[in-house]
Amino acid sequence: MKTRLMVGLAVLALGVAGPAVAAPARPAALTDPDWPCQSIRIEHMSLATVWGGPPLGKFGSEWQKYPAATALAVKLAQRRVPLAAAKAEIAAFAKSAGDDRKDQLLAFMGALFAQLDHERAEVVQGLDRFGARQISYAAQIRSEITALHDAQDAQPPDQKKVSTLENKVYWDTRVFKSRKDMMSYACFVPDKIEQRLFALASTTASLLP
Repeated sequence: MKTRLMVGLAVLALGVAGPAVAAPARPAALTDPDWPCQSIRIEHMSLATVWGGPPLGKFGSEWQKYPAATALAVKLAQRRVPLAAAKAEIAAFAKSAGDDRKDQLLAFMGALFAQLDHERAEVVQGLDRFGARQISYAAQIRSEITALHDAQDAQPPDQKKVSTLENKVYWDTRVFKSRKDMMSYACFVPDKIEQRLFALASTTASLLP
């Protein structure tokens, strides 16, 4: 009974419905075998999907020449800054820019997009690494289950080995499931970054002269 429970928990944690323990299925649209999320893997954002203002032109690549705009973008890219406070800071920045408002706001947008796109790409790459580790861990658990079955089928059964493998399968499965649960939350982070960028970009566009 204990052994069947161990294997059953492992099967559930690995995301399969039958006795043959296999790696979790992935959406057909995904080409990266390590990608662990249900969403389509997109490493870099498109400016056109978040920006409704005029073309950034040179400000898309030369925003570093505007230190005040760059500093504000670095600050407001941080998700710990509430959106309402971030929007208020953009409005205050636009007001203080005076006649230079358009250039400063476009430079801010160029810097903000660069910051958040870089952050999002790092998150996506981190999810890839996490997914690869989970695949490796799932293979390890499958190997342990096979060894457990072999130990049970031995004549006579090696009870000490069976007990050791039962415990290993149990604890490794718990760790795998804990990581899987954590990953389900992490998969939403890229979308949250994109949503933040869209919200701040909309505010910036609305303040352009």
